[in-house]
Amino acid sequence: MRRRETKKRRDLVVQQLHALADDLEELWKAATRDPAAERRKQRGWMMLTGVIGAASTMASRKALAKLWPILTGEPPPGPRPPNAPSQPREPVAGERVPK
Repeated sequence: MRRRETKKRRDLVVQQLHALADDLEELWKAATRDPAAERRKQRGWMMLTGVIGAASTMASRKALAKLWPILTGEPPPGPRPPNAPSQPREPVAGERVPK
């Protein structure tokens, strides 16, 4: 009977010490951190990841546009430059052909 009481008391003390440690940790964070500086760092990180993502996308598209003709023998798909001649279209059955 005495061991059960001791075990329960020990568990209670451990639980309270964990709660105290958590409270002290939160107090330390509140005393030493500047929320404005943390938001600035977070915005900077988001901008950096966005720039790196955009740059890597552009670089991979450029590399693939150069590799596509080598691998397939065709020009890369996608929008054509404005000065590229368009291929003449074949008329569909029943369509009038301008003279």
